[in-house]
Amino acid sequence: MKRILSIAAALALCGAVLLLPGCDLFKRKAPRVPTTYPFVFVHGLNGFGDDTESPVSYWGATGGALLPALEEQGTLCYAPSGNPMGSAWDRACELYAALTGTRVDYGEAHSAAYGHERYGKTYDAPPFTDWGTVDENDNLRKVNLIAHSFGGAAARMLCALLQNGAAAEKALSGAGCSPLFTGGKGDWVFSVTCLAAPHNGTSLLTILDVNPIISGIASLLGRDSMDSILSKLGFTWGGMGIGEVLRAAKTMDTAYYDLTLPGAKAVNALTRNLCPDTYLFSYPVDGTDNGKPTDDMTALYHPLGWLMGNFTSPENGIDDAWKPNDCLVNTISATYPFGEPHTEAVYPNALTHENLKPAIWYVMPTVRGDHGSIIGLGRTMEQTLPFYTEIIARIDALSRAVTG
Repeated sequence: MKRILSIAAALALCGAVLLLPGCDLFKRKAPRVPTTYPFVFVHGLNGFGDDTESPVSYWGATGGALLPALEEQGTLCYAPSGNPMGSAWDRACELYAALTGTRVDYGEAHSAAYGHERYGKTYDAPPFTDWGTVDENDNLRKVNLIAHSFGGAAARMLCALLQNGAAAEKALSGAGCSPLFTGGKGDWVFSVTCLAAPHNGTSLLTILDVNPIISGIASLLGRDSMDSILSKLGFTWGGMGIGEVLRAAKTMDTAYYDLTLPGAKAVNALTRNLCPDTYLFSYPVDGTDNGKPTDDMTALYHPLGWLMGNFTSPENGIDDAWKPNDCLVNTISATYPFGEPHTEAVYPNALTHENLKPAIWYVMPTVRGDHGSIIGLGRTMEQTLPFYTEIIARIDALSRAVTG
């Protein structure tokens, strides 16, 4: 129970192989969803994958382990772990290494600029064979990405690097450059589905920085003293105090900076107009009535929901449209990266191969709940599984239609 509560607290703080329909290699004797492309689940801030020894699954949370339930339906899926507080760039590099079975390379230029080691964990083998290669039927082996919260920024950054590469890394490392930074691989990802993802940042970090009450207490007590008091009351962000979070947000190479509005704009500039062949879906979440928490939001999170729902800061670009929220992410931020092509999918059941186009964000109907409930926190598997089954069935049908 202590472990579950700690995961709940973390989440409450904002937390490849193409398999043709007839392929025997990953064929599933399942009643419903036959896998075409594998599904990769990308966790959010302070999260973890199913490759850890945690007794609780991030995907499925308190309702149980989601991925095994999807596997029983015939879905080939994988949930790798990344740095729980890493920047979108670093998380993308880790995700690439996990999927290719290689050593994490953060880039010579990037690591020098931000003062950390160039290389990270080594993955001995890829989870899917021959990701990015062409099979005997001239079909490219791809993956689908399903990303929660800050995992959305990591997934978008991965796609952008696969597509465009990184000029600074190629210039500095030459032949020693990671294949991730050479570009030309944008079509390796068939779809990206973002769940409660702060595409445009979260006002919560602005509140912590400019709120007169918080700032006044911090000035009176000092940030370290305030952190100590809040920590004793159970208020931390991924184990970090408020002062530590704000200091980390200013380093510009952490998830905390990328979650600020300026940080999100910087990420969006690097990821703008993702791969022309990739299908894009966003599921915003709202647990309020125009900023006032409702029963759709877990009672524990009402203070955060109320704080975000009553905050505006015109000088920072936060107006009344930012009031609806899921307790960590503003609903408007989770719709689509501002300035990119998008359309509202008012009737999701009508989304078919004939009317779906790649490189356009399809904003799905807003999910009622909070930031954790969309991954099963405070929900049963019976409540959570159908949501993911529907997502996967739609994408699998689309990929079968595209490949024939």
